[in-house]
Amino acid sequence: MCVSFSEEPSYPEYTQDPGEIHLDGVQQVVITAIRAADLALGLRRIPAGFHVVVKADGAEYQTSNKSVHVDQAVVEWHERILLPCKPSSKLQVSVYASFELGPMLCHGELLRIFVISVGELLDRSEKSHPIIFQPKQEEVVSACTSLLMTLEQRLSDKNDAAVLCPLTTLMSDDMRALLLRTDAGHGLLARYRRMRNHRDLDQSINHFECALDLCSMNHPYRPAALFNLATAKFLSCQADGTYLDLDIPINLFQDALDLRPTDHPDRAVTQLHLAIALLARFAKWGYQTDADAAEESLSEVLDVCPANSHIYRAALIAIETSALHSARSIDANDLGWERSAASMLPLSLNQLADRAKRCLRIDDPHALDEVISLHYDALGYYNTGHACRGQLLCNLGAMLCIRFKRRGTDEDLDQAISIQGEALALHPVGHTDRPSSLNNLAAELSFRFDHRGNDEDLDQAIALLREALALHPVSHTDRSSSLNNLAAQLFSRFHHRGNDEDLDQAIALDREALVLRPVGHPDRSSSLNNLAARLSSRFHHRGNDEDLDQTIALHKEALALRPVGHAYRSSSLGNLATGLSSRFHHRGNDEDLDQAIALLREALALRPVGHTDRSSSLNSLADQLSSRFDHRGNDEDLDQAIALHREALALRPVGHTDRPSSLNNLANRLSSRFEHRGNDEDLDQAIALLREALTLRAVGHTDRSSSLNNLANQLSSRFHNRGNDEDLDQAIAFHREALALHPVGHTDRSGSLSNLAARLSTRFDRRGNDEDLDQAIALLREALALCPAGHTARSTSLNSLANRLSSRFDHRGNDEDLDQAIALHREALALCPVGHSARSTSLNNLAGELSTRFEQQDNRADLDESRENLCCALTLLTQHDPRQLAAHRSLADVYLSFHYSGLDGTGAGEDTDSLNAAMHHLKAAANVVSGGSLSRLRASLHWVRHASQHSHGTELEAHATSMQLLDAYMSTTASVSSRHNIMKDFPSTLAVDAASCALRSGDVCRAVELLEQGRTIIWTQMTRLRTPLDSLQTRGDHAAVLMKKFRDLSSLLDKPPANYPEATPRVDVEAEETRYRRLVEDWNRAAEEIRKIEGFSRFLLPPLFSNLQDAARDGPIIMLIASKLSCNAIIIPHKQPPTSIHLPTNLEKLQTLVVKLQRTSSPALIKALMELWDDVVHPVVENLGGFARRGSRIWWCPTSVFNFLPLHAAGDYRKHGQFLSQLYISSYTPSLTALIKARRSHDRSLSVSFAAIGQNHPAGHSFTLDCVEPELELVQSLLPPPPTVSFTKITSVDATKSRALRALQDHTWLHFSCHGTQKYEDPFSSAFLMRDQPLSLLDITQTDLSRHEFTFLSACETAVGDYDTPDEVIHLAAGLQFAGVKSVIGTLWKVDDGTVQRLVEAFYKNLCGDGTMNSKRAARALHRAVQSLACDRDMPLDQRIVFVHIGI
Repeated sequence: MCVSFSEEPSYPEYTQDPGEIHLDGVQQVVITAIRAADLALGLRRIPAGFHVVVKADGAEYQTSNKSVHVDQAVVEWHERILLPCKPSSKLQVSVYASFELGPMLCHGELLRIFVISVGELLDRSEKSHPIIFQPKQEEVVSACTSLLMTLEQRLSDKNDAAVLCPLTTLMSDDMRALLLRTDAGHGLLARYRRMRNHRDLDQSINHFECALDLCSMNHPYRPAALFNLATAKFLSCQADGTYLDLDIPINLFQDALDLRPTDHPDRAVTQLHLAIALLARFAKWGYQTDADAAEESLSEVLDVCPANSHIYRAALIAIETSALHSARSIDANDLGWERSAASMLPLSLNQLADRAKRCLRIDDPHALDEVISLHYDALGYYNTGHACRGQLLCNLGAMLCIRFKRRGTDEDLDQAISIQGEALALHPVGHTDRPSSLNNLAAELSFRFDHRGNDEDLDQAIALLREALALHPVSHTDRSSSLNNLAAQLFSRFHHRGNDEDLDQAIALDREALVLRPVGHPDRSSSLNNLAARLSSRFHHRGNDEDLDQTIALHKEALALRPVGHAYRSSSLGNLATGLSSRFHHRGNDEDLDQAIALLREALALRPVGHTDRSSSLNSLADQLSSRFDHRGNDEDLDQAIALHREALALRPVGHTDRPSSLNNLANRLSSRFEHRGNDEDLDQAIALLREALTLRAVGHTDRSSSLNNLANQLSSRFHNRGNDEDLDQAIAFHREALALHPVGHTDRSGSLSNLAARLSTRFDRRGNDEDLDQAIALLREALALCPAGHTARSTSLNSLANRLSSRFDHRGNDEDLDQAIALHREALALCPVGHSARSTSLNNLAGELSTRFEQQDNRADLDESRENLCCALTLLTQHDPRQLAAHRSLADVYLSFHYSGLDGTGAGEDTDSLNAAMHHLKAAANVVSGGSLSRLRASLHWVRHASQHSHGTELEAHATSMQLLDAYMSTTASVSSRHNIMKDFPSTLAVDAASCALRSGDVCRAVELLEQGRTIIWTQMTRLRTPLDSLQTRGDHAAVLMKKFRDLSSLLDKPPANYPEATPRVDVEAEETRYRRLVEDWNRAAEEIRKIEGFSRFLLPPLFSNLQDAARDGPIIMLIASKLSCNAIIIPHKQPPTSIHLPTNLEKLQTLVVKLQRTSSPALIKALMELWDDVVHPVVENLGGFARRGSRIWWCPTSVFNFLPLHAAGDYRKHGQFLSQLYISSYTPSLTALIKARRSHDRSLSVSFAAIGQNHPAGHSFTLDCVEPELELVQSLLPPPPTVSFTKITSVDATKSRALRALQDHTWLHFSCHGTQKYEDPFSSAFLMRDQPLSLLDITQTDLSRHEFTFLSACETAVGDYDTPDEVIHLAAGLQFAGVKSVIGTLWKVDDGTVQRLVEAFYKNLCGDGTMNSKRAARALHRAVQSLACDRDMPLDQRIVFVHIGI
């Protein structure tokens, strides 16, 4: 069956004719009976009656309005309704509760609505299968649980049965508005009774007021309109407590009653509501006339209504309540008795308890609201004298407290406490339920203390619990519970005020409770956990190992009492994990941490999606994974921790009381990842999360101070990363506010003092203000005083003060500061004995200060002790501990100090053993895998610096390691733009410095290999993913499987990364980043497997010189190297050994030359080109004779600053002087590998597919390039005709980005004539400007152009790269070659239209004037074209040399 539900009421637009009609001549389907069950279930108003509306084929039928009795479960209608004959016809059925018997103002409250076919109704009728309804989404119980419709089929000649007439739709606009307003008012009023949202009530009143305005004094519906408004107004008085306004609903009820005479069917219900309102006013003001009038009205209701009617029952309850109220003094605050006396009978206490239990099993806010509403309704019946009222109040208070925990609405918590207070008043001294009431009220006060931090609440809770305990003497069955409750609050007060007596007393109470719960007691596990929690806290407070070991033992016993399947097993797993984690942090035993994580994984599995405590389990597991990451440096642990925290945060939406803590947890982990990987986005997001958390912890919130500190710490981190002073000042301001919230005596004061001191110290380092440093030291001295001997945080406090004193020593040179710092570090070390997890760190700290003192005082004992401490620190660290990296670096510095000092009997700087040891440790630091790729890379660069400074034998290895680590670090980043930004953070001369080192050692071949390995890294990484593997197919099945796997992974990695819109959840972005990193790991493993196959040992490894030399097959290649130490050229011939040439210039002169060449005036340009000839090109030419004949081709492969020099134009521009262009034909290549790849042959088509793409008016620009159309016409006229060349032209409005890309893919020869832009800040955004949007370099790199022959770029700045990363050669021309184009012509700077027209004509005449097309002729054709322009002295020199050739 398909039943369609809707919440929208249908508005009746009708007047009904009471007559009947008879149909004949056709077959008929007729509803003969409708039977509905439980129509009054869950209703919050007394209905006058119920009716059904059926809509079919545009007609609407309405049954009579039937009233029901209290004990009546089923209502039946026997009116006949004619239906369409087709079984597929649909009809809509609606069931309503009405609030008038006549005349009805509107349908009333919609109970059910559904759509069903005639055929299905017939089938259900035949089988007597009713339609069963579940409670509505926002309700626990709903009226109308089932509906059965009986149908019959008959011939129309059976005219003995009448059918209802359809309702007519004729009505005035005013009538339509009246009905709409009334229905809307009823709907909002019903929702208010469920949800208690005052806005719904206000809007309901507004609708009813508008409806009343539409009813004149003699309007037939005016009594109903008055009654509706009076009902809503009376509810408003009750909700707001504004009983001064009761006159308004009383007057409205009276007016309605006056219009409903004695025989009116709705008079009794009007009298009932009027009487209840009068009794409410009597309760407030004691007017006896109100009580008398109410009694008279209620008596009349009892006289005229049947005893089993809902109205009679409500009137009887009102009379009983009034009598009880009159029997005692008037209490102006006691209004519970009058709450909705005219509503339906409530559920019993047992029924309410069952609803509550069911509601608590799911986190459904609507269900919780419904249960609370049902409790409120019940209070209207269980008056103050009722024996069940106290229990009802306790239950309601508990439910309100639960709603507060889930949503954080203060009103719920305050109301819960008020209700529990009323319950306690009903349980005076001597009452058997007083202890439980004391406990309940204490629990709510405790929650409010946790939420607001009001000491009075906590003290009052403890006082109540002491009274409860006194009522449970020794041998009382509930004494253990009272002991636990009091212990919990004393424990809470200890955390708040730090009074040791509270903690010790809590432990004593918990021990007594545990004794009262021996083995076999059902609550023993709870007592074990409670005592363990207190002992754990005392361990953290005093550092007594016995407390910690006992904590773990207790948790283990508790877990054993909660086997698999136990409801609380997950909690015990979490508790034991926490204890083990604490012991790991105290003693450093890896097994404890691994066991804690395993326990937490089991706990999480026991709390699946939908479990109310899942978010807590997610956070706990995430915290321990983070600890393991901190300990071992495994990226997967950190990524998983962040994913878990994100899921936890999603389970704590805005309004959830634990959302701030989830925001903080996620922010901390993102901060850790930022520190590990350096992604700014992680840090910015962490700060945004912490700002939200701080907003949720307003002034007065107990946890505001921790939010202030967390945010301040991350702002400080961002300051260190970006240097924005505003971040640092704001961090200090937040720390000051946090400190103010931790006055003297507060347990967290020492932490706040340390935090503020750290930030002030940072500001001192930044600005040099002595006051900041002195204040930081003063704060740290106070913090240390708050951590006396035995305090677990004393060693940390000692280290912090020592570090600041060391800073002041560096600043002022006062030996006393340094000596005191060392003494403090020694004391801190003594507090970290062997086995302590922080011992290695303390050893490191002390070693650093001893090294500093050695530098000042030359006391060898200091340096020896420093070395000894660092060696000990290293031995304490496990193989996977990332802290090894810092220890190795520190040891390297110590050995360098030995080297410089000459303490071992050698002269200063002559101790080679110490130098070798230093290099050994720097190398070791770079190879600590767990240290993270970024930290390792930085360590390797430190190695490079020192090895280069001392010309150490490991210098070349240091360079090679750094380049390898840089490549690995960049490969984990999916975006090529991100890779480019990463390159900016590291030395741009790494590869050329490595090559220079190799040259100094005489290894020219190695220099070439290093240049090829360390340059064009971004292009190389992209090229790897497009490596042909056809030859693997012949190496067997295993090789074929590997080939497929490698290709699949390469294809996945080669896809462009997704561009996420700003609103994309960060979790989705992170999932993609994690997926990418794992793909990289799988790809690397597949590559390793391929290298094991014979003949593939060098697969995708940096190429050897023997392979690279093949690039010189068609002519020598000249690599130019510019480092700080020397400038060199390497000539690489095809078969002969390479030749190294020292150039008579240096890096500074070359940089100046680049600036000179930017001048376009001929004299200045000529002078610069002559300098280029003398210092660079001529020395190379002098050595080329043996490798290249005159007029042959040569290839330039420039590095570093050489990339920005027009080498092809160098010459002696004096009379009879030589020019390079007179001697050789110059081409360029960004790398040797790119040239080798370009020379790979492919099957050529007999016909050349040539596309000319031009754009004269690009998007976003006002200029027009007038030369574009003529240029493309010229190109077409110079190309051979079909079938030799198949020519396509795309210009003007057709030259869009998508069309250009398609042409780029479909044609192997291309000519671009458009405006080009080079984006130096983001070179991958360099682009050809099209009609709609740019065709960027990034777009080109993602296109396979491996079969493309030639591209002419008639656009500005297409062959000039980025000055920050010159060796990446990121420009449009290089991008085309790396994408696969064999031969490219580009421009070094802006080009004039006239130059282009003439050069294009000369070039294509030389290229294909004989009717053939060969891309290898492009360089010679360009050379001859430029030569032809050289004769024209009117053409500026810069325009004659602007075009360059790249490729074969």
